[in-house]
Amino acid sequence: MRSRGGPTTRRRLPVSVLLLALLCLFAGGQATARETRIVEARTLLVENVYRLGAHVEFDFNDTLEDALHNGVPLLIELRIEVLRERPLLWPELVAELRQRFKLEYHALSRRYLVRNYSTGGQHSFRTMQDALNNIGEIYDLPLIDAQLLQKGETYLVRMRADIDVEALPTPVRLWAYLGSEWSLKSKWFEWPLQQ
Repeated sequence: MRSRGGPTTRRRLPVSVLLLALLCLFAGGQATARETRIVEARTLLVENVYRLGAHVEFDFNDTLEDALHNGVPLLIELRIEVLRERPLLWPELVAELRQRFKLEYHALSRRYLVRNYSTGGQHSFRTMQDALNNIGEIYDLPLIDAQLLQKGETYLVRMRADIDVEALPTPVRLWAYLGSEWSLKSKWFEWPLQQ
């Protein structure tokens, strides 16, 4: 006869206790989101088209690195807006441009792959930092035709970088909504568009 509570008796924890433990583990193990910064950005008028050059420094935390190395592709988005300033009103959005890049780690080759959705090009890099540098170096990107701007008006350009949470696989997306460690969002970097 076996006694109650002996080695063969199994006790089941209530589901609510397990969920609470998972939430505590998740909250306690959160990696702090580091700051992704737009270090510099400029526009230049070339043949009646404003072109953008910028440098973004990405700083991945441990959560993002682990996800990448465990097969989760990350969609990085650079959002650029041209705004017309208006007295007594908020600025008017004149143009919006999104540059999207898919970053993934190929475990077999130990290479980082970057796909540019605008050009369709894909490049392979030996290190994650090289891949992020490739995404963060923007050179000669057509922004807006000068003819679309009104003479005598004041325009601003602003830019930020972020991870598109909606592009994450569904199970990961749920965690991303709950945790700030999935955020890569930079602050808006703003500068005047010289006419």
